Order: sequence, then C-alpha cells, then structure tokens
Amino acid sequence: MTTETLASLIHFLGILLLISSFWILTSSQIRTSIRAYAAHSFFLALITGVIAIANHIEHLLISAILTFGLKAIVIPHVFFRMIRRLGIRKEVESYVNIPFTLLLAVLLVFVSFYVTRDGSFLKPVAFGECIPLAIATVFFGMLMMTTRKKAISQILGLLLIENGLFLMAVTMTFGMPLLVEMGIFFDLLVAVMIMGVFIFKIRDAFESIDTDEMTGLKG
Repeated sequence: MTTETLASLIHFLGILLLISSFWILTSSQIRTSIRAYAAHSFFLALITGVIAIANHIEHLLISAILTFGLKAIVIPHVFFRMIRRLGIRKEVESYVNIPFTLLLAVLLVFVSFYVTRDGSFLKPVAFGECIPLAIATVFFGMLMMTTRKKAISQILGLLLIENGLFLMAVTMTFGMPLLVEMGIFFDLLVAVMIMGVFIFKIRDAFESIDTDEMTGLKG
C-alpha cells in the first residue's frame, strides 16, 4: 500500500473508532454498551495492525492480534457471562441524560483536537491524527466513569481509558516491548476478573450494583 492509502485507511478507521466511542456513551442498554466496547477494541486492533504493517514492526502486529483477541472477544464474553449471572435486565442508569452526555462528548472531541492542533508538546512517530482520538477516548472513559451509576458501566469506562492510552502509546512510540505489552494484557485480564468478583460482592452486600447504594457506608 502507498502512504496515502494507509493514511486514508487510518482516517477511516479513526472515524469508526470515534463513532464506536459515541455508541458506548449513548447506549441505553448494558449489553449494547458491551458490544460497542467490543467494536471499539476491534477498530483499535485494526489501527494498530495498519500502523504495524506500514512501519514493518512485527511486535506491534502481535499486539494488534492480542488486542483483538482479548479486548474484542474475551473481555466482552466475560462481561456477558457476568450480567447473565447477575440477572441484569435494566437499562443503563446515568446521572445525566443521553442528550446532555452526547453534548459533553462533542465538546470533549473539540477540546481534544484543539489542544493537539499544533503538536508542539506531542511528537508522534506515525499518524499523528490519532493523538486527538486517543485523548478524546480517555476523556470519554472519564465521562463514563463519572456519569454512570452501575459498577459494570464504570468498569467499561475504565477500559475505554485504557484503550485511549494504548492508542496514544502506539501512535507516539510504536508501543512498548512485546514482553511488557503481553504483561499488560495479562494484568488487564486479571483486573477484569477481580473487578467482576468485586461486583458480585457489591451485589451480595447491597442487593444491587448501583454505586449509589454504597453511600450508606458514610458515617
């Protein structure tokens, strides 16, 4: 592929990544949010793979495969099993309504592109247009963690932040050494498992996974 073709492909995948981010934020069902996260991780894996092929970096291609397998398949499967065991049927509960969340998300996208418009403090090694997308993804994850009531939705926000940081690392440094990245992927999977255990403990203690219920712990 030519450089222009690769750049166009990255732009297209970046748009799909951004759309999937909005999909996560505007989903009214937990199952839909999980599917949106899987799609987001899939596009992230594709972007990583394209960057790896364009720059002939083998370990980055392995990272793309691991991202697809773990984040787009394994983790969503874990979440689906979790919500089945918890018997969750309710819609996503949020402190703010979806239209206002969407407005905040749009503003965060503008902020992300504004602060990176000259690239003076960030020196990407490839496809610098991914940097504002990475920053926007981190912002979206923070927004999700602070506006959602359910613990599962907040964990999805945390994973969204991790996706943004991963994209930034790939864009700015071609990723970390393979051994380090494999360790991070393993830690991520273990963290999801542990957070799942905590969610079950929250449900057992409060008969709900709504984090508002934990306000009763305050003195």
